[in-house]
Amino acid sequence: MNWSSFPASPCVPVVTDASVIINLNATTSATAIIGAFPNPFFVTPNVRRELSTGESQGHRCGEQLEALISQRVVELAEPGPGDDLVYRSLVEGGFEGTLDDGEAATIAYAVGHDGIALIDERKARRICAARFPDLLFASTVEVLLHPLVAERLGGSGQSEAIFLALRDARMQVPRQWLQEVIERIGADRAGECPSLPRAFRDVWTRRDDATQDHQHEEGQ
Repeated sequence: MNWSSFPASPCVPVVTDASVIINLNATTSATAIIGAFPNPFFVTPNVRRELSTGESQGHRCGEQLEALISQRVVELAEPGPGDDLVYRSLVEGGFEGTLDDGEAATIAYAVGHDGIALIDERKARRICAARFPDLLFASTVEVLLHPLVAERLGGSGQSEAIFLALRDARMQVPRQWLQEVIERIGADRAGECPSLPRAFRDVWTRRDDATQDHQHEEGQ
């Protein structure tokens, strides 16, 4: 994502999928992170239902979302009649070309309201890029790496937020952001994040060990 194009305008709605809400809540700084952006953040009723279902399985994501809504940190979207056509195109058909209910609703609302879709799943991002080339979309990690978040949380706070989302919510990271993420949180803490590819973690751990050995040798 090009930082200069996100947010494109303070008036552009940012529409969050369920995984994004889960990741942001895991940072323990969701309110501050969302508040760092001038844009309004929305969640669809579909995503709200999806997260509330998790309450019966012992998850607190639905409760945490309700707190964000009640505090007006996140607004509940009101889909228009024009969103339904896009939504149905994303949920009806074969598996390869369809998405789950929350993802489809998120994309449909973003398309219908000229918004930005925040989605993490690789399949959803692939379908979004192919079908809606003019739609701007981003992942949770792109939000967390944004300069506005660094300004709000400070460098150490931003790194901690990224680490917590990775460790506690198993945030997915698109491959092009892996190097920057590991540089931000450090190779040691990367080893505690199961959602990061093991091979990538191992490479950076070896690099970190080699750097420390070199520094030790120079200090002798």
